[in-house]
Amino acid sequence: MRFDPRLAPLLLSSITLFAWTSSAGCSDGATGAPSPTSTSTSSGSAAGTGGASSASDLPCDVDAVLQANCRSCHGATPSFGAPMPLVTLADLEAPAKSDASKKVYELVGTRTHDDLHPMPQPPAARLGTADQKVIDDWIAGGGKGGSADCGTGGAGGGGTGGAPPGTSCVPDVHVVSKTKYTVPKDVSDIYICYGVDVTETSKRHITTLLPKIDNPKVVHHIVLFQSDTAAAAAPAECSLGGAVDWRMISVWAPGGAGFELPPEAGFPLEGTTHYIIQVHYNNLQHLAGEADASGFDLCTTDQLRPNDADVMAFGTMKLDIPAQGTLDTTCKFKVPAIAPDIHIMSVMPHMHKLGTAISSFANPVGGAPVELTQRDPWDFNTQYWSPVSTVIKPGDSVATRCAYKNPGSADVTWGENTSDEMCYAFAAYYPKITATQWKWSLPSAIAKCAPTP
Repeated sequence: MRFDPRLAPLLLSSITLFAWTSSAGCSDGATGAPSPTSTSTSSGSAAGTGGASSASDLPCDVDAVLQANCRSCHGATPSFGAPMPLVTLADLEAPAKSDASKKVYELVGTRTHDDLHPMPQPPAARLGTADQKVIDDWIAGGGKGGSADCGTGGAGGGGTGGAPPGTSCVPDVHVVSKTKYTVPKDVSDIYICYGVDVTETSKRHITTLLPKIDNPKVVHHIVLFQSDTAAAAAPAECSLGGAVDWRMISVWAPGGAGFELPPEAGFPLEGTTHYIIQVHYNNLQHLAGEADASGFDLCTTDQLRPNDADVMAFGTMKLDIPAQGTLDTTCKFKVPAIAPDIHIMSVMPHMHKLGTAISSFANPVGGAPVELTQRDPWDFNTQYWSPVSTVIKPGDSVATRCAYKNPGSADVTWGENTSDEMCYAFAAYYPKITATQWKWSLPSAIAKCAPTP
């Protein structure tokens, strides 16, 4: 099974690698708007800016909440495309970029309560009740300063460096560029690609994928593709959708961490594998001379695991959303007899900008439904993988619901462009189905759809 090239553009909007573990997510929090493409560790280099403890001019409780939840991006040196720091009282009293009539701290309060575009953004957790009260009370009191030495590292940003919890492997395959790319000062967003070939004389399994973030000031997200042919090694500008024969292996964006597969499965690595790294640079601050060579570090083993891992897509490839109308459809896929017991590890739903809600449930024969994913409301700008641990068997079914609202003057149908629509729930699973009639898209291609009751 291979990824259809149509997967490339839609998967670029995902915000995370398989999100088994996560740190505080990044967002444009105080700007009042999501980052331009937003939709979730680093080996050998820290992804965050770090910072030692220092005296804070914010109340200590407020400083602690911001340090724990926001400064992995909004540190003294903003990272991952964040447009401003959230470190000092002056930072928070500055006029908000999206609305100069309001101060940054006022929009911080708005975004922490915003269910559609929250801060921190998923897959990072929302503020807890106690932390939210600290922020709300401080804003209600006028956002005043403090004077204590809080000792929380307020001058720096919390990083996402290091391997994810529980990962003890040492990367042995490094999919990184030998040449650094310098991000143009006058460009806010740009996509850069480069190729890396990996040759193995005998089959190995990838057990862990660790994003390697070289320059967190400008890296927004990175994508690992695999291709049938070698790509140029020199970093160069490329299309958001990539080439027609590229297939997505992994995605990382702030808020996510590395993905360590369970011991029962690994992604196969055999012969010469052609990889392409695509890096989205977000230079909203128009910094000059920022060079980067981000990529992925892989842990592999010749002690082959019992199963190869792969990805399939539930949902539908047939959509017709009427102009100035709505569509709410539920599509059911029955697991065929050719399939083995399918162990689902992680799920990422995907629609485009007209989507309002999506969910997917496994329905075992004679058993209760099992939630695979549910995003209501749907947010095109915040897409990510969520961990799942369940098994679907031949005869079981999976029901995927997608709802849309089309305010435009033309009907919208299924398609790979952002102006088209999709209805997918991607599932990472094992063992890889190798039947000749099987494709990644089969569940969505043969699903039977009907209006949602």
